[in-house]
Amino acid sequence: MTMKCSNFSSLAEIGRECRTTTVSYMAGSRISAHIAKALSPLLQGVSVISATEEPVGTGQMSESRRLHLTYSGSTDLPSTLIAKYESASESSRQASQLTRTYEIETAFYQSLASRVDVRAPRCFACYYNPDADEFLLLLEDFAPCYQGDQIAGCTPEEALVAVQELPRLHGPVWNAHDLESWEWLNRNTPDKRVEYCGLVKMLYPGFVERYGNQLDDVTRTIGDAFIANAEPYFTFVPPHFTVVHGDYRLDNILFMPRSEGLHAGVVDFQTLSLGCGVSDLSYFIGAGLLPHDRQTHEEQLVHTYVKGLSHYNISLDFDEAWTLYRRYALSGFVMAVIASMLVKQTERGDAMFLAMAKRHAQQASDLDTLSLLKD
Repeated sequence: MTMKCSNFSSLAEIGRECRTTTVSYMAGSRISAHIAKALSPLLQGVSVISATEEPVGTGQMSESRRLHLTYSGSTDLPSTLIAKYESASESSRQASQLTRTYEIETAFYQSLASRVDVRAPRCFACYYNPDADEFLLLLEDFAPCYQGDQIAGCTPEEALVAVQELPRLHGPVWNAHDLESWEWLNRNTPDKRVEYCGLVKMLYPGFVERYGNQLDDVTRTIGDAFIANAEPYFTFVPPHFTVVHGDYRLDNILFMPRSEGLHAGVVDFQTLSLGCGVSDLSYFIGAGLLPHDRQTHEEQLVHTYVKGLSHYNISLDFDEAWTLYRRYALSGFVMAVIASMLVKQTERGDAMFLAMAKRHAQQASDLDTLSLLKD
């Protein structure tokens, strides 16, 4: 359920209150009236009488707060919502304007979420102002849950449930040609791929300068060789296309222990695009599992992905999937280089980007990825 709210002014005011106030009861009480207006089509006569808030998440590109709502009467609306809005960091907001992340995520909830089966939060209200590049989403709260930790890595069980969500995102829109006309989504054009290649080559020296003494020999060797001949990676045309998450990693996955077992919820659709579905798979496995666990479980996880696609009548041969998995082993390395140089620098962010770069370089080394990236 996504409410394409016509009362944009109320949603804009919620975002402004969140950005300019400290977390407190008073801040929450000031935005309760705006929340009530934004949700009025769903409240059916019930009002929001108070709201408190707390920060959640560790986002580099945007901010999130959990809103605790008190209603005047009985309602089907939840007592907590997640408010997500643009970053207070100027560098992160500039990066968003460059990569269109705020526009892309709001467009996902407005136009695409209903077409895929991935366990994404329900969206109760959605606002985007293209002139100011401001946005606000009021989203379902998956609590009780716990967020994956990109630095610590995950268990094989957690990796399994995360991989099982990928066919639910990719399968329903596999080779869906109508999506090619969606300009905000179909951004991997030949010209753009050349631009991305130039961008990572331009940013790599700064990445090495910042983290050089913390990079191991494998990461420097693989990274230097890749950057020297990165063009084939970016110009490669995959045999299929679908909607890819683009940043499918542990910090963007919420694990929900339930009586029937562990489930995964997926958030942060800010880097969505058309591309090769297996790139999400390689990105997640390479960064999410520690090297020993990845080496032990990666083939079975690729089998799991292929089997999941078969439920959508998609016949992807394992050998083809495995070759694509090897080819995209450096996807997370590319993200680590680009994102670390564009978004606000934090201690946790540095640790996360280092972990991603090192694990993906080791993945690429183990899988001999560079042998596939030849003109």
